[in-house]
Amino acid sequence: MATNDKYAQPVLSTEQVLSELRGCSPLQVSKQLIDMELHDRRDSLEVMANIYDEFDQGGNVTDELLKPLLLNMCDGLLSIKKLGLKQRGITATRLVSEINNFDYLGASVTDKDLQLEKSRLDADSAAHRDDKGSYTRDKGDAAAGTPENYMEDVGKKKAYTKAYFASQQEKQEKLRVYSELELNDKGERKQLRRSSQQYKAELEAKGLNVVERTYNADHNLPLKHIFDEYQGSKALSVGDLRDAAGSAENFDIISQKLNKVKLDSSWTDLKQKRDTLKAKPKLTSAEKKTLASLEAHVNDPTWDKALAREAEARSAVESHLNKKVVSKLLTDSKLAQGAAIDAGKRAKDDLVDSGVGELIILVVKTVSFELKDIFENGMTHGTGCSSTLEAFGFRMQRALKYIKQNIVNIGLGSLKDAAVNFVKYLLNAIVDMFVGILKKALKVITEGFSAILASIKILMGESSPAEKADAITKLLATTVVTYIGFAFEESVLGFINKLPFGDVLSDAVMVIFTGIASTVVVWLLDKMDLFSVKDEKRAARVKEIFDMRIRQIKENTDAFESAALQTLAKNKLAFRQIAESMSLAIYDDRDVNDSVYAMAGFMKIDLEINTTDDFMALLGTQDRLVVN
Repeated sequence: MATNDKYAQPVLSTEQVLSELRGCSPLQVSKQLIDMELHDRRDSLEVMANIYDEFDQGGNVTDELLKPLLLNMCDGLLSIKKLGLKQRGITATRLVSEINNFDYLGASVTDKDLQLEKSRLDADSAAHRDDKGSYTRDKGDAAAGTPENYMEDVGKKKAYTKAYFASQQEKQEKLRVYSELELNDKGERKQLRRSSQQYKAELEAKGLNVVERTYNADHNLPLKHIFDEYQGSKALSVGDLRDAAGSAENFDIISQKLNKVKLDSSWTDLKQKRDTLKAKPKLTSAEKKTLASLEAHVNDPTWDKALAREAEARSAVESHLNKKVVSKLLTDSKLAQGAAIDAGKRAKDDLVDSGVGELIILVVKTVSFELKDIFENGMTHGTGCSSTLEAFGFRMQRALKYIKQNIVNIGLGSLKDAAVNFVKYLLNAIVDMFVGILKKALKVITEGFSAILASIKILMGESSPAEKADAITKLLATTVVTYIGFAFEESVLGFINKLPFGDVLSDAVMVIFTGIASTVVVWLLDKMDLFSVKDEKRAARVKEIFDMRIRQIKENTDAFESAALQTLAKNKLAFRQIAESMSLAIYDDRDVNDSVYAMAGFMKIDLEINTTDDFMALLGTQDRLVVN
């Protein structure tokens, strides 16, 4: 963006205008004044065209895209854990920005490193994960030290079975019942009954399969699935998981055969397994057998019913567990206190790391500025010193003074960040106690905590609504891209870790990947200009330039008017004196030649004939003299 000096009006003073008009005859003054006035008008049109050219040309692709991409690659190299720079907030992008924008009188503004914050939150969540030991299904298999750490509540299963059979028949404990999930292609429910020796003998006599017609009470969400998925919450015990698993919504009566096909899989996992096998071009004999069994015993209507019931069961189980978490947070002070202590420790560790990083950056950017200024402008530039040695001492003292003054600011800034981090880690610890969809929804708040604070800061700023919307959109876009990158982390890093030195490069690759993606997204959003920010900035730029020019034109106009009035008044007085002298000569019947010559000189008119000799010479050279 060009500076305002480019568009500044030439400064005019009364003396300059008088100087321009001093050599003009009264006949030329008006034309000269008009030319000076029209010059401003023509210049203003050129200014408008130049301003539009500034915005139409756009930024330099190298500066806007290529340099940030190269810096992102350097960020990746600096993020290698063994260097210890990334965790202190030191990146190539930030270092270059701090050095290029350094000003002894200005204050630097640091954008949050979303990738670093996400890594810290993931590490925090991993530290919160509870270890409840190995999965134990039956009470009899529970360890002596943890007798309540088992998942199967036999009593609840029997109660559900008894209630379901009672609901199907007029008389309680009847033998026959319908499957809750299994349907034929016509939508008719499969009939089942209790197992007995007599019934078994009857079926075998008819050559029928017993397990296909005998009922089982099955967990829609398997016990092991619930244990594995929800055991990480520190607010939940194995007993809480067992109670949720035994809720009525998690049971269904199905055939024993279908239960054997399902085993410890959820319906979702089982269908995924079937779809994977069907998509494979070549199957082993065991896989063919598995696929054939699934196709024979689970048709499409049954899949639809089973998946719908699983969704209902999951919702019920997660609701049960989340209510338990809320109850414990409200009643168990040690639970909340432990989360606060953990959050304090994390915030303290971040405070140390960020403080060291800020101090390093402060020293590096200050010294780099001085070295850059020395190489570009010379040792004595801007120091007011005459000798090189004296200038070097001045520069070192100036840098040291700046570093000392800003160490206090670093401390205050780090303390403020530590307070924010404490709140963030505390929220994260509490959120990690919840499970399921609610936990994922709450994670959006904790993982986007910094983005939310930054958005609030933008909204409270003095920029226009369009600029605020544009800034928030870019902020949220980079946040989303960063977290999408983490969503693919496992697959990306799984490939990288197989390469030589993959364990060292894996983090670097993720930083480069998310950094490049964020840069490209922001660049595209800037080019799209969704909120017409460029038009608004161009209009503001036009207003700024022309407000400045109007002020300057007014100042020049004042000088212009003063000079014009002085010149016109002086010319009028001179003209009146000559005219009066001419009239007096005519009245007294005297020679008026002197007055005529004076008038011609005043008007800057060349008469060509000023004396009698000039007239006689003219008669001698002309055949005929024409007087107009």
